[in-house]
Amino acid sequence: MTDITSVASFRRVTPGIVASARLAMANDVPDVTKSEIALLLKRAAPVLGIDGTAYHVMDILLGLSRADDWKGAGRPIVAISNAKLAEYTMRSERTVMRCIRRLVEVGIAAYRDSATGRRFVYRDKQGDISVGYGIDFTPSRVRAEEIKAAVEQYQVKLNRELAAKRDISRLARAVQDLSKAFPENSATWRDRVAKVQASGLDLEPRAQALRELHAEIVVETTIDRFEHNLSCEGDISVTPNTYTTQESLYISNDQRTRSNERAHKFHNGSKAAEMAFEKKPAADDGTKQSNLGAREGRDPDTIQGEILGSVSIGLLQVGCREAQVMISTRFDNWSSLGRAGETLRRMIGLSEAGWADGRAKVGLYGASAILAIVLEKSLRDPEQISRPAGYFRAMIDRAVEGKLNLERSLFGLAGSFYGASGEAGQ
Repeated sequence: MTDITSVASFRRVTPGIVASARLAMANDVPDVTKSEIALLLKRAAPVLGIDGTAYHVMDILLGLSRADDWKGAGRPIVAISNAKLAEYTMRSERTVMRCIRRLVEVGIAAYRDSATGRRFVYRDKQGDISVGYGIDFTPSRVRAEEIKAAVEQYQVKLNRELAAKRDISRLARAVQDLSKAFPENSATWRDRVAKVQASGLDLEPRAQALRELHAEIVVETTIDRFEHNLSCEGDISVTPNTYTTQESLYISNDQRTRSNERAHKFHNGSKAAEMAFEKKPAADDGTKQSNLGAREGRDPDTIQGEILGSVSIGLLQVGCREAQVMISTRFDNWSSLGRAGETLRRMIGLSEAGWADGRAKVGLYGASAILAIVLEKSLRDPEQISRPAGYFRAMIDRAVEGKLNLERSLFGLAGSFYGASGEAGQ
């Protein structure tokens, strides 16, 4: 098959399309497996700006490519009509065309057009492509290492931003507490915090400014607050006279020792210890301060307790294995799940407003658990969930109405995973 990639004359050529066409003409193409490149491109979606329908189209095209075409001299070309893609995604053909163009312009696919614009692939007896026209994913093979490095840099940046957000929230609360303790300086300190928050700085510089402000306030409130008078002037000389009476051995043996007391308390409190072993998280501070979307006056803490009452973090680990691999994070505890919420939100293309609304309605941990389940389902069966963000909002509404059963969903995901693993091993 010829390595020349042609772009039809009816297309409006852009620099991105030309760059992708050049990548598709490369001869030295590294070998990658279909599963590796599919996972890499999905993780790179937030970096490349691929979301919504474009993400769905990319997932369908990758699924239709043959695994053998990603190795050796093969070219992973997918020949599917825009009409068929529109049927799969439940979108218009124009929307599908815009999505494919977006994949080409970000440099992970290229147009390989026939003279008539029709897409088709002919293979020889060995299964290799002899003639092929359609969407060529060779640029993804060529840029695999570059995309992997970009994903790692994005993950580091995202972790820094999340740490900066936590510092901003923590330091702002600390200054509020100091303002209550020293009311004479309250107005000045709060005004300075407000100026930093409204400065328009990025997250990391804003967090650094709040760190410096907090350190300055701490020094200001602690210096010269206590007078240390270590002089011995005015002291009188007194000889200590301590009388000690040795306790009777019989009395000592009759009294309960401290260790026995502790053992008795531990024995009586063993039931409480067992109950605390699987402690469920409380709602985050933002949820407690805001009840924006709760219907019928229901508290987010109550809703979060309902949907997570029978869900353990271990069940989430087993049920959402692919989601954890996708975001390179393990759900070891509820805190790690809550911290992963921002990354999960970006992976399904959910807006910041939708994420804030979900947290306000069902709490941070409840919303994060729902996000993990939505991402897991979309990874396993993309055709079942065409709009993950809308699916998330629908689950939030069901949780508010008291009709959501996360335990059943997670057991279904865990069971299907083990079932698939068993079949694969046979």
